[in-house]
Amino acid sequence: MRRPCATWPVSRAGATPLCYPPTLSGFPNSEAPVPMTWEVIIIGAGPAGLSAALFTRMRRMSTLLLDTAVAGGQLASLYPKKPVHDFPSYSYVMGDALGRNFVEQTRHMGSELHEGEYVSMIQRDDAANVIRVTSSKGTYEARAVIVATGGGAFEPRKIKKPGEAEYKDRGVGYGMPDIETCRGKRVLVVGGGDSALEAAISLKDVADVTLIHMLDKWQGMDAYVEEIQHSPRVRAMLDTETVEIRGDDEATGMVRSVVVKNKKSEATEEFPIDLVAINIGYLMDTKIVRQWGLELEGSQIKTDIVMNTNVTGVFACGDIATYPGKYKLLITACSEGAAAANSAYIYVRQPKKFTVGELYAAPKDEGDAKPERAAS
Repeated sequence: MRRPCATWPVSRAGATPLCYPPTLSGFPNSEAPVPMTWEVIIIGAGPAGLSAALFTRMRRMSTLLLDTAVAGGQLASLYPKKPVHDFPSYSYVMGDALGRNFVEQTRHMGSELHEGEYVSMIQRDDAANVIRVTSSKGTYEARAVIVATGGGAFEPRKIKKPGEAEYKDRGVGYGMPDIETCRGKRVLVVGGGDSALEAAISLKDVADVTLIHMLDKWQGMDAYVEEIQHSPRVRAMLDTETVEIRGDDEATGMVRSVVVKNKKSEATEEFPIDLVAINIGYLMDTKIVRQWGLELEGSQIKTDIVMNTNVTGVFACGDIATYPGKYKLLITACSEGAAAANSAYIYVRQPKKFTVGELYAAPKDEGDAKPERAAS
């Protein structure tokens, strides 16, 4: 049963945000949907976008989130089995569990969340003072838009060595491997940043781990580096690069060994390996954002310190945003989401008075906003 605007429910993921004018009986008087204007639309449902939604809903703003894939961002899509050690209040938490917590809190606060909905264009209409968002499922209007798309589509960086492509998914993988799959196996982790170090640390109690990095020092957090250096369960090799990944028949076989080379001595070594986990980063694909009229710096959207972009009413946060002194961490993505939400609130509601305390509760006379009927 369709409901009138006055009792608009929080819908399930993937539902269409249609709101119908009530008749005297409380039921729609037409099957045709009435276009609605949201106070804020958030593009991207990773930690930054979900944090933004938390704070727009604390302001009681009508909020719609659109995500191309599944809510949770990189925690859900790239690192579900990776322990997260650098998020406050957790000694460590698995990526998928933390991602679920973000999503559940967003739903609890009353945001509308659509997964599997690809946004192709945002365009400001100065005359109507709205921003139109075109997606794979329709067109929406909003008073403000927060872009929190992360790095867009992700493609893992390749080491481009013989055997990498041939044994992909047959012993060669990218990112954090499944711990149970690695149990009792010989695992080579390639990389020297946080992701590679975390992978080696996570696997050291269940697998025989070798960690190689082509540079002369590790590039991750000091705590991870110290644990690697003091762990007898990880064979850590600096100044070392992959020469070749070898295995059984390339058509159907699995990885059996890896040849590596010390860059200083030029000495090579082959050792038996069952699984290769390559962790040298991801390439970001932000081509679609370039069509939205936003000022970019490289592949990121330029913002000020309160997440304003060059387009009025459009804000950005998380990995897609950049500003002087930015420190890219999960926790800073969350804080940027909060800042973007606050800036959107000030822009849309234009409060007569503004105090930090208002961040935690909307003024009593504002109430809980619903999507408004769009101007015809």
